[in-house]
Amino acid sequence: MVNASVEFDLETLRPSYHLTIGLPGRSNALAIAQRLGMPDPIITSARSDLNPSDLRSDDLLDEIHRQRDLSRQARSLAEKARREAEGLRTELSSRLEKIEDERLKVLEQARREAKEQVDGLQDELRETRRALLRARQPLEALRDLEEQVEEIAETVTAPIERLNADVGGTSLRRALRLGDKVRLPALNMQGVLTSISEEEAEVQVGVLRIRSRLAELVLAGGEGEKAASTSEGRLPTARDVAKPKRAALADFAPASPGIELDLRGQRADEALDALERYLDSAFLAGLPWVRIIHGKGTGKLRLAVREALSQHPHVKSFESGSEKEGGDGVTVAKMTEH
Repeated sequence: MVNASVEFDLETLRPSYHLTIGLPGRSNALAIAQRLGMPDPIITSARSDLNPSDLRSDDLLDEIHRQRDLSRQARSLAEKARREAEGLRTELSSRLEKIEDERLKVLEQARREAKEQVDGLQDELRETRRALLRARQPLEALRDLEEQVEEIAETVTAPIERLNADVGGTSLRRALRLGDKVRLPALNMQGVLTSISEEEAEVQVGVLRIRSRLAELVLAGGEGEKAASTSEGRLPTARDVAKPKRAALADFAPASPGIELDLRGQRADEALDALERYLDSAFLAGLPWVRIIHGKGTGKLRLAVREALSQHPHVKSFESGSEKEGGDGVTVAKMTEH
């Protein structure tokens, strides 16, 4: 059995029909009689006939009910405040997202305009180079300028990252958006989301653009689901492309060094040492192909890299990158199999 009571409103002398489980009710007979006009001497006489312990119990129950009502009111106010705070947080989040969308729009427009100007400057440099070649004039001064313009072009083509809204110290969970920095667990690389559809997305990693399923992407720096196991449509890893006879080796394959090596700004001897170490690691990790970024510049580093690739035992073939990958500023090398 459990105690229960039905509340009674002494002000209106009406039951509230509110059932309270676990808390006994008090006797309201004398209070009701007094409210109905019973003479005070009779009420006083009747109260004196009651057991003092019953009166103390009634006073205790009154205090319990009062404290319970106060607690209920406080809980109601706290819930109301919580809903208001959540509403303000949602509104602030929406405003921050709109501001960020506008910022990205302005920066993207500025980036496009800057890229058009850089493209025009590169066209002029190419025309100047051809004119100097026809006139049999030296190209040393022009090469320095070409390298500077190439650096500016790389800066201009870099994708614009979205700044994640943070309200109250807690990062907001949301769907992926253009400009987000995301991680590709399959390749152990990070990039910026530049295109998105219902199921697929395009991520820019350096000058390389990689297509991947949305389910395979994780918002960098945030909590997200781990990448799913190998499935149709995901970019292949070394284990995916391995032949059956390499299965045992793939289980113990070293960590991948990544599919890209950036040698820009290095001297030829430093670059070749780094290239040698990278190719060995890529071969041991079972990568099917790698990208070497050497830039265009004067072409000396490109020639040195390709000469080293042509003599390397782990390189099957190589070619220039596509226009989207960087053209002659990039060399894509296909690796031999174990």
